[in-house]
Amino acid sequence: MITPVLSGDGVCQRAHDDGRMLLKDIDFQLMAGARVAISGASGAGKSVFLRTISLLNLPAAGTLYRHGKPVHLSSSCIAQHRSQIAYVRQQAVLIPGTVRDNLMLPFTLYHYRHVKFQPDYVQQIFQDLGKEEDFLERDATDLSGGEAQLVCLLRIVQLNPPVLLLDEPTASLDEGSARAVQRLVNQWQQANPEAAYIWISHSEQQVMEVGDEIWYLDAGRITHTRKSSQAGMQ
Repeated sequence: MITPVLSGDGVCQRAHDDGRMLLKDIDFQLMAGARVAISGASGAGKSVFLRTISLLNLPAAGTLYRHGKPVHLSSSCIAQHRSQIAYVRQQAVLIPGTVRDNLMLPFTLYHYRHVKFQPDYVQQIFQDLGKEEDFLERDATDLSGGEAQLVCLLRIVQLNPPVLLLDEPTASLDEGSARAVQRLVNQWQQANPEAAYIWISHSEQQVMEVGDEIWYLDAGRITHTRKSSQAGMQ
């Protein structure tokens, strides 16, 4: 039997202010190499779901499993989980400095102390995306919204996480920038065939393109799933 890279049983989440149930007994399985898109109306619980399964917000109930083993909610286990289940937010957040400074930031963290920054790798990625040769030395404050999101995404995918959780990463971008983000995610997964992602989008066209499987959320539940007929189209 194939073990999911990430799964959950009875995952629940409550609102911090009034205790309302935001996620209701969600069971899910994410297999290695999966490309999952999540669709649903605003307020359906999509972002709450990603933040919960990444343990940015701890679940109110239920159990998460990584490679079939339960994830304990101790501080060390949470930190380990977050290093393996990477969350990409909608709005890019960069530190002051150059693109290079931002890309080197993760290597200052404990979990990546044995990994080295690979400038040739990231330079090739930017070249493939049509960026100028000195893009690594650009000041982060001079980047467009699309460029900033590419830097934030590359800052994560260069670490080769087993799972990427993408919370509407192209919602505020123009079509060209959104396509560049999709290409970068595709390059990451092609280089890491066992890697999986879950991608939230309000664009039905993008949902069909980025997801081989689509999960529909409504009122804090996964109501149904289906296969995409357009997966892989860019």
